[in-house]
Amino acid sequence: MNDNTLLVAYADAQSLLARIEERQRLSPVRRPWGIRRFITERQSLAWIDATAIDADAFTVDGRGHVSGADFDLTHWRRAIGAPVTLDMIRSDSAGLLDWLGVEDATVAATPWAAPALPLSDIRIRVEAWQKAVATLPPSPPLLYGARLAQSWWSRTPIGRGDAVASFLIGDRFGPGRFDVSSGGLVALGFQLNGTAWKIADPDRYDRLWLRAIADGARHLLDQELRLRSYAHRTAAHIANRRRPGRLKEVVMLAMAHPHIGSRLVADRLDITSAGAIKLLTIATEAGLLVERSGQASYRTYSIPVSNLPSTSSISDPLTDPQMHDFWSEA
Repeated sequence: MNDNTLLVAYADAQSLLARIEERQRLSPVRRPWGIRRFITERQSLAWIDATAIDADAFTVDGRGHVSGADFDLTHWRRAIGAPVTLDMIRSDSAGLLDWLGVEDATVAATPWAAPALPLSDIRIRVEAWQKAVATLPPSPPLLYGARLAQSWWSRTPIGRGDAVASFLIGDRFGPGRFDVSSGGLVALGFQLNGTAWKIADPDRYDRLWLRAIADGARHLLDQELRLRSYAHRTAAHIANRRRPGRLKEVVMLAMAHPHIGSRLVADRLDITSAGAIKLLTIATEAGLLVERSGQASYRTYSIPVSNLPSTSSISDPLTDPQMHDFWSEA
């Protein structure tokens, strides 16, 4: 790979991460956007781990804390968004495994549990990985994160869930180091662009990793733009209403949740169920919310903002002159 090409890819990824950092500080919708970003990253890590979580499975409390889904099967989900020092990743095997939430599977084994390595054996394998990465040449943070992730994936020290563990570790040295990711930004990028990262050689993996950072960051920035545009339109509509009442509070609640219902509105706004239903009906008739359940009772509502990636937020390999044709590679 051309060094200039690698520099361009690095600069592109770095600049997009800087834009996310800026939007986190200045965006008028930074609180609901942060909640939605976290859920999006959780879903992408589940995809990396060959499982899936619906956004509706997450709950958000009054402080904006997102609770995980009851049936989330993603490995090492405890580490998502949890703090960890870089020194711990590189030199403290016990601390690293505790951060990931790896337990001794042989102690709590059940007849239907999949075979797993004893914790003592896993710790030895992780220590061997740490010794191997200690010999890696110095490199900028984003590339170093890629090499940590690729090295972990090639060794699979835990023996289960190593794909998601590699992304969590690599992400903490990259986007997570700049406090713009909860651990799933790179996973989101790979989910969006669909590249075959599992079989990539180390040199190609660097470029794929940087491209995934850029694609994931573009999607999150596009998410913020859509949310901000919706908030702007909604604010204008509410300002023009003769009697807006508590409509703004309902919309703000809906922006911070995958979906809302009359019970949630009644609890958070401290109003009656009938009052909550009336507010939701007014918001729906005004086009500020969308009724999504299709039921006569226990209806749920969401804001009319799509979370699907726009075509402009994903790099197209066919328009990239530096992207080699797969079939031409020997």
